[in-house]
Amino acid sequence: MQKKMTAMEENQPCGVYLNIADRQVLDWHFANLEFANATPLSKLSLKHWDQDDEFEFTGPHMTVRNGYSCLPIALSEGLDIRLASAAKCIKYTESGVEVEIESTKPCASLNIKTAKTEVEKADAVLVTIPLGCLKEKKPTLFDPALPKWKSDAVDRLGFGNLNKIILCFDKIFWDPHLNLFGQVPLMTKSRGESFLFWNLYKAPVLLSLVAGESASLMENVSDDIVISRCIAVLRAIFGNNQVPQPREAVVTRWKSDPWSRGSYSFVSVDSSGSDYDILAEAITPKNSSVPRVFFAGEHTIRNYPATVHGALLSGLRESTKIADAFIGGLTCP
Repeated sequence: MQKKMTAMEENQPCGVYLNIADRQVLDWHFANLEFANATPLSKLSLKHWDQDDEFEFTGPHMTVRNGYSCLPIALSEGLDIRLASAAKCIKYTESGVEVEIESTKPCASLNIKTAKTEVEKADAVLVTIPLGCLKEKKPTLFDPALPKWKSDAVDRLGFGNLNKIILCFDKIFWDPHLNLFGQVPLMTKSRGESFLFWNLYKAPVLLSLVAGESASLMENVSDDIVISRCIAVLRAIFGNNQVPQPREAVVTRWKSDPWSRGSYSFVSVDSSGSDYDILAEAITPKNSSVPRVFFAGEHTIRNYPATVHGALLSGLRESTKIADAFIGGLTCP
């Protein structure tokens, strides 16, 4: 033992544990983690960030050919879906709910939009707005205000930001057999900027991910600058002469979108998986025998947060709860 201690004292570790290449590789993996959680690592709970990992579905990752919009279109068939209609206030009492709705429609002759307010009455309401909007609107959206236990959970649970850049080219200049590829970042502070590219549909289309701090920074920059910086990354990988300008491009800004205020939830420093359960709990008004305000969405399902299937499963869960409350549970003879 003494010999080993002496040897360790004579061979002190180097003061620099990572060289530049090592640091860049580590930053890439950090950026990938920030993509998975839609937030800078500094905002993530070290203890609870991966609380849902054991419930993850198995199997390969797949891409929906015509985009996720085909899913809600199919699910909404035959339903009364009112577009351009925003819920302004949800009033709930022991006898039911009243939802104040402001609908807008364009007036072509005056080149303006006209607004009309109406009130819908029901036995109950299912609130499925994104957590980002819930954080922003909860002071005025509910009458009476949300109970403290619910409001505090809304504040604690994180709602992150992940942006994407879709680039459409005339021809493929990358290896079409690769599902994805990336480049290690040059600097830590910009490690999430176009660090990963997805190859879509075997067509000349690439999707670039922007995560961490970079996701928020890019929302204040013009499309031209965002796209040019993304192209610069591709040219660093493939060479200047191999990467043309895209014929079409789309840049997302989910944090700035007033109908989302972000992308998906994460377990923040002061939060835990229990907050998903709290957000899933319905609100029963005073003197009411049944709940009147129900909640669904990816931010309400502890085992499958931040996923489309989680949001869908939460809706099925709540439909069962509502049916049980107002129709009654199934009974076996």
